[in-house]
Amino acid sequence: MAPHLTSPVPYHPARVPSGNLYDWIASNPAKLQPTDLAQWRLDGKVQTRGEIEDMAGKIAYFLRKKLGLAEDARVAVIAPNSTLYSPVILGIVKAGLTAVPLNPIYSVDELEHPVVDSDISAFFVFPPIVGNVLAVLERTKRPTTTPNGQKAIWLMDEADKVDEGKTGERDFRTALNEWLPTQKVVRPSDKVAVIVYSSGTSGEPKGVQLTHTNMKAGTETLMIHAQGDIGPHHSAIAVLPLFHIFGLNVLLFSAFLVGMKVVVVPRFDLDVFCATVQKYKVTLAMVVPPMALGLAKSPIVDKYDLSSLRIVLSGAAPLGVELGDQLERRLPNVSVTQGYGLSETTPVITITRHNEYRDHKGTCGNVLPGVYVRLVDEDGKDVADKQGANGVPGEIWVKSDIVMKGYLNNPAANEECLTPDGWFKTGDIAICKKGYLYIVDRKKELIKYKGFQVPPAELEAILHDNPDVADVAVVGVQDKEQATELPRAYIVPSASALDLDKSTPEEQAALSKRIQDWIASRVANHKQLRGGVVLIKEVPKSPSGKILRRFLRDRANAQ
Repeated sequence: MAPHLTSPVPYHPARVPSGNLYDWIASNPAKLQPTDLAQWRLDGKVQTRGEIEDMAGKIAYFLRKKLGLAEDARVAVIAPNSTLYSPVILGIVKAGLTAVPLNPIYSVDELEHPVVDSDISAFFVFPPIVGNVLAVLERTKRPTTTPNGQKAIWLMDEADKVDEGKTGERDFRTALNEWLPTQKVVRPSDKVAVIVYSSGTSGEPKGVQLTHTNMKAGTETLMIHAQGDIGPHHSAIAVLPLFHIFGLNVLLFSAFLVGMKVVVVPRFDLDVFCATVQKYKVTLAMVVPPMALGLAKSPIVDKYDLSSLRIVLSGAAPLGVELGDQLERRLPNVSVTQGYGLSETTPVITITRHNEYRDHKGTCGNVLPGVYVRLVDEDGKDVADKQGANGVPGEIWVKSDIVMKGYLNNPAANEECLTPDGWFKTGDIAICKKGYLYIVDRKKELIKYKGFQVPPAELEAILHDNPDVADVAVVGVQDKEQATELPRAYIVPSASALDLDKSTPEEQAALSKRIQDWIASRVANHKQLRGGVVLIKEVPKSPSGKILRRFLRDRANAQ
């Protein structure tokens, strides 16, 4: 076997039972009571473990018996974070169906692909975006009813009173009046439990198929490695989006498995974040680097008592050493740490316990139990020995039960990233020192804006539809003030729009602004061209026609 990095912590797959993910998540290893608190709403309303399990059971019955959904049907959840997210996702899984959580800020165009690709049969939808879902169904001529004639769209809003849709949608809670508590759906472990959508560097976002085994291994390996960093003694703030695999795994599945109490926050606002930590004595926060930046530098923090906060775990993008140090100086009770993973690995591959990070600053951690990692150079040769102390960069390859079943309806992408002997090529470049990995580069061209993935090719395809654009390349430019990358478009103007040699700076600025505004109405918030529009005479390309983004990134960094 090739040299690989492993965890020093033993892993016993037999600990995780076969079958339905729900039975594992609800197994209650901490022996908590049904009356024990599980979630808070921002207004203070609480939800107990028993209430979540009761609602999940009713949702499972509702989906199978009321809506008539058969095994392998896929159910979308399109809503911001709420205390309904856990019972809805758990109910879908308990029913033996596949949950498909989607970004609620998707435009109609962005929503169309995952809805069609996943062949969605039913929807739990936040009321303000019902119109987008209906538009997609009408555009694609998909049914608005389930196989037995029931409505396919059901409203999901945690407010106690919800105005039901003008087009006839109902709050799903009004239909949850039956439950067969003895009913148990046995789901083979290799069946798909969840599909999350991960943006690629080209083409449409890819549906990552995560099986019951993947999800169970993803929670179990994290719990073993964390050794108390995540557990029933902690109260966490769920501000990371639950449709994203990081939030879904850690703040929904893992939290319920181990009994960690969670305060659910619909979206990130620093004032709300700090007020929530203060009010609910939050001890654990999972963040992305821009959130850490706000905690480290914003004067807003001084208005609140954050002394209860003990651990800040950063993920989704690398956290700089300097920023981590600033945060710990600002909040002396806090230990900063970070992890690394992908949607395709359910998601965590490496993580550092909070009491070890200061000795290995900048690391994304060591390998989780049951996970094998190789660092591979461009020639396919391993660069790290088993101890991994040589510091030579290589692409991270992963083999484990946490690795996805594959991309949905995309055999070409599967062939590209999955080897015949089961290794997943992450596209991320790392070095290893004393068993700890450090991310140093990315083969993939994805832009990471505040933890959200922005595929350049997607923005380029949209911009090519603009008559003012002759050619375009999109890259990410680092913004140190926000601790994130910003999407920037380098555009060759069409002949009808502008002559760069003869136009004034004012005319050029006006065209850049017009293009920036044009795309703003066509993409989700995180895909906005916050890095600006720069007009150029020619997009640098290789002889084969591939965009040489490195030259544009170098140009941006030199400015």
